[in-house]
Amino acid sequence: MHLLTLSALHEIVNSNSITNTSPLVPAYIQEQLQLAVKQMLMGLPVEPLLDNNPQIQQWVNELKQLSPSLFVPHKKLLPDIPLTAKVDLNSSLLTNLNQKYYPQHQFKIIEVRAHIGIVKGKPRLFEWAIRHPILSWQDRVKLWVAAEYFKIQPQELQLIVLALHPTRAAQKVSFSWDRRQHRQIKNWLLNAIKLETEQTFVNSEHFLAAQAEEIATAINLDEIDEVSL
Repeated sequence: MHLLTLSALHEIVNSNSITNTSPLVPAYIQEQLQLAVKQMLMGLPVEPLLDNNPQIQQWVNELKQLSPSLFVPHKKLLPDIPLTAKVDLNSSLLTNLNQKYYPQHQFKIIEVRAHIGIVKGKPRLFEWAIRHPILSWQDRVKLWVAAEYFKIQPQELQLIVLALHPTRAAQKVSFSWDRRQHRQIKNWLLNAIKLETEQTFVNSEHFLAAQAEEIATAINLDEIDEVSL
């Protein structure tokens, strides 16, 4: 599989002890907030969800105060759309590893889901969540993918973060993007792919070594055609 999602990258990050900011609330609360906002943006009823969750109601009200234009029906906002971009593996970071394990695989696809607003004809990313008002690695990956997906210069992109908090005032923060950050996050992705590849084949080699006899009698490797991308 050549598709890497944020969830898959999150597992790689955690398994390799890379510092990660702790979430402010459990995942199910984040999901309830995202569902409520998405339904509102789609014009679907949300009263039952909000009535049963006063805290979610409060956060939705804070979002409306931070960015009223998000909830205006005629505004061009595309919530939760999938964006993809290729990471070219023909890089010095991965060349030897690719030749050993993936001689026929030359790229990975990074997929993210993002809220895209069209401002003066150009895409702008929006994020709303119970989160810290800082630029996370997930934000950086989304910015990189968006620039590649829309084929625009990194400096043309901007991320608007609406950061909610369980006990503190909500904040609206704007983050710009540039070529240096764009290059840095690509290198970060290449390192993450390298870690994923090493882990996959360390596990696979251990499995194959333990079961070589059974596998040899079960399949004829000469009869397996290579699968092209």
